[in-house]
Amino acid sequence: MENKLILVEGIPGAGKTTTARKIKEKLLAEGKKAVLYEEGMSHPADMSWNAYLSEEEYNNFLSKCLEMWESSEKTVSKEELKRIVERQVRREDNHIILAYTKLEFPEGCYWNLVGEVAAKEICDGRRSLEEFTEIHLKRWKRFGEEALLDDTVYIFECAFLQNHIFELLGVYEKSDEEILIHLTNLLNTVKSLNPRIVYIEPTDVEKVIMKAADERRAPNESRKDWIDEIADWISNNNYGRKHGLKGKEGVFAFCKERLRIDKVMIKNLGIPVTLISRD
Repeated sequence: MENKLILVEGIPGAGKTTTARKIKEKLLAEGKKAVLYEEGMSHPADMSWNAYLSEEEYNNFLSKCLEMWESSEKTVSKEELKRIVERQVRREDNHIILAYTKLEFPEGCYWNLVGEVAAKEICDGRRSLEEFTEIHLKRWKRFGEEALLDDTVYIFECAFLQNHIFELLGVYEKSDEEILIHLTNLLNTVKSLNPRIVYIEPTDVEKVIMKAADERRAPNESRKDWIDEIADWISNNNYGRKHGLKGKEGVFAFCKERLRIDKVMIKNLGIPVTLISRD
């Protein structure tokens, strides 16, 4: 059986997005159906950069957006504004999953409301580990069952190793053994899809990160550069505080630990892995 689920993984800046897009292009060129879910998109299994809202919480957010439209420049109609929000919505188990970072608001004023839904994520320690685990297992299981109904090949970028290890290591400070159990449980829900990991392994962690940092500079001074945002996240999570990780050196140290754990997981998860070395 062919791989119906391809998990593209690697440390930040390794080239996951580029690789995932090339895999999709290759599959399409071969006449196959392929769908790629990049980081932050409305996702059928992952929850990173997605808010987990009750129907009431979502309706309240949408109402505030429509109220703000009244005093906006009205560059789009009220109906189009509602469609902009609805395009980033998934409805599951009486909850709304909103990919809030992908909202293409016509004017910057609407972003004042985004913090409210960002606080409803289940990542970054905003929910308990039990909720984080339970919601993901439920979503991965549903995805695995639904993906069997067609002949599409699904490609996930960073939704398996990166997003889960970031959380389990950075926020909850879990051991290798505990992380392996968590990831094994996730894989068991999609085993019927014959998943394969495509892993991009850097020969020089610091070089890869600094190259990504140079490419991802903020367009203006109103935002922090990518490397500074990553450094802030690492220095403020439980693992970073415990080990005194700060600045670029903290990012290097955290990503080297990530790479070590990735290798342990790849060795012990028991699924096919394609390794791509990047210098």
